Amino acid sequence: MKLHINITIFLFYLWNISYAQTAPHLNFWGRFSLSQPITEKWRAETEFQLRRQNDFSQQSRNLFDEPLLSSIRTWVHYQYKDNISFSLSPFAYYWNNAIIVNEGDKLKPQVQELRFSIAADLKYEIVKKLWIIARTCFEYRDFRAANNDFVRTRNRLGLRYEFNQKWNTTFFDEVFLNLKGTKPFNFFDHNRLALLTNYKPNGYLRIETGYMFITRLPRGSNEFLYENNFLLNLYYTLPHKGYRNHPKTQHHS
Repeated sequence: MKLHINITIFLFYLWNISYAQTAPHLNFWGRFSLSQPITEKWRAETEFQLRRQNDFSQQSRNLFDEPLLSSIRTWVHYQYKDNISFSLSPFAYYWNNAIIVNEGDKLKPQVQELRFSIAADLKYEIVKKLWIIARTCFEYRDFRAANNDFVRTRNRLGLRYEFNQKWNTTFFDEVFLNLKGTKPFNFFDHNRLALLTNYKPNGYLRIETGYMFITRLPRGSNEFLYENNFLLNLYYTLPHKGYRNHPKTQHHS
């Protein structure tokens, strides 16, 4: 815990120096996931997300100023082997608010989205306690106000170090690419660099905190946005005889 606090303070210090004259895009990402084991290999999950953003147009540094996103999403996880798992999200509903760049962005209507996702996760132990983690995911996105639908792929590669059964730290890079629904210059959607720490106080609860830096290319724009995101995620597994452990999948953000 002390190490994680020191890392967070150091990152906060870095962006404070880098943006001494201009407030950066600051976001808070929160999630609560409720998981229900079905069998030793199958698990159902429901997650709720809430994201907030600073009022960039007013140069605010309060990352809770304005709404950014809220969602509800369901997952079904299948543990194929110890190091390979598959996940299906048959239903997800998102309420998206515009990223605030100008004052008028706060008045833009909320965009609602239906999403269907399928993913595969792989992990491989390089040396004792150090793992390579990888994920490939495809998302079908149906924006209620748009005439066309979107297909996006996301590919993650990272490292996870397990200090013990309760603590682990993960670093990853994840790139998002638009396969359908956008113009060719918006093939690149965004990229995520993240440093996360997980703590499991018991067999039912997992707490995840960390920092994520995003480079984003908004649709219809040729200018990149840069976002600083601070995360707090809670995962709770409902009791089930014999199947209390968390699935070995890396949860989707």
